[in-house]
Amino acid sequence: MTHNIFVYLIIIFIAGSCGKTSNQDSSLTPNEYKKFGLPDNASVWGFEDYKSACTALDEIKFSQPLSLPKKNSNKSGIYFDRIINPENLDFTLDEAIPLKQRALKIQSYTSIHSYLIKIYTDLENTDQYYNKELIDLYIFGIIIMQNMLDLGYQINESTDTDNIEMQSGFQSIKYRYVKMILFILKNQQNSSLFEEYDLVRLSDFLSGSILLNKDWMEESAKKELKKQLLVVIDGNSSNHIVEKYNHLLEKL
Repeated sequence: MTHNIFVYLIIIFIAGSCGKTSNQDSSLTPNEYKKFGLPDNASVWGFEDYKSACTALDEIKFSQPLSLPKKNSNKSGIYFDRIINPENLDFTLDEAIPLKQRALKIQSYTSIHSYLIKIYTDLENTDQYYNKELIDLYIFGIIIMQNMLDLGYQINESTDTDNIEMQSGFQSIKYRYVKMILFILKNQQNSSLFEEYDLVRLSDFLSGSILLNKDWMEESAKKELKKQLLVVIDGNSSNHIVEKYNHLLEKL
């Protein structure tokens, strides 16, 4: 059941990636990105591909800060879609790969995600040119963390010696999940930086994820989540988001 709910959340994420985007588009073409060293957008990306992509995107941001791949762009949309494509994480479901190896591999993707957030965030301005892209990157981070949790559950149920040795790390994964959710909620408090459509989609995904995981959360984590949810509610004019988060508060 848990897996089915998460698959549904991913469907919402992918379907919601088809909304309108800004008319301003200074991004590059696929061939131009490849010249910077970005991997082929038509292929599933592995960890090394993401490392190469981060290096290339960092260079682009330094030289042409408005030219990163943009969501739904006619020129670069296919590249942004590849960056956030959950298909890149399908190795977590490949039972031909040892469970321990999959669990260790997915953990390394959290550093990639943090770096992508940094690249797409303008630290020098309050406005965010890549506000739509940031919403999708926040959601992609939740998908990464849920994959880590799911593998953690499998490791906890395993009787294999290698897997048993990793069971003590499950608490750390839970802590990292809560930390990421709090980070996203704090960014969502700056509602003026994002369009309502994107914030609604983020709220739907975030709520579904929290409801999926609330049973294992400690009271201290729930208390902090409630605190941040209330701040978002108080500063938001969207009835949908207010109702969604009030419902979530009742469930926590």
